[in-house]
Amino acid sequence: MKQALQFSMMGDDDNLYEVSIERDTDNLGNLQALCTCKQAAAQDICGHRFAILEGDISKVVSNNLGDVHTLREWIKGSDIEVAMQNLSKAKTELLLAHEKVAQCRKMLVRRMLD
Repeated sequence: MKQALQFSMMGDDDNLYEVSIERDTDNLGNLQALCTCKQAAAQDICGHRFAILEGDISKVVSNNLGDVHTLREWIKGSDIEVAMQNLSKAKTELLLAHEKVAQCRKMLVRRMLD
């Protein structure tokens, strides 16, 4: 049996999109995140799904903000939680790499001027 949480979200293009987070009661560790936008239909990165999974409710227009708390509970121990942790770690590593590049560029400029 499937359980689902539905969220109506306003897109940056002022269109309304429906995001659905589903789980099978026989496999609670596996979540599916679906959206009606064309990026999701193309199996591409969909900001609507990312936003709701990360707890960003700024674009939610449906009257079920309490379901965001339920979603947080569903995410714990799921395959999506692991993927979100990996993404967060990669973002941190990328930020640190950008900072290192900036430091190296400054050092190069100083060396060019001595």
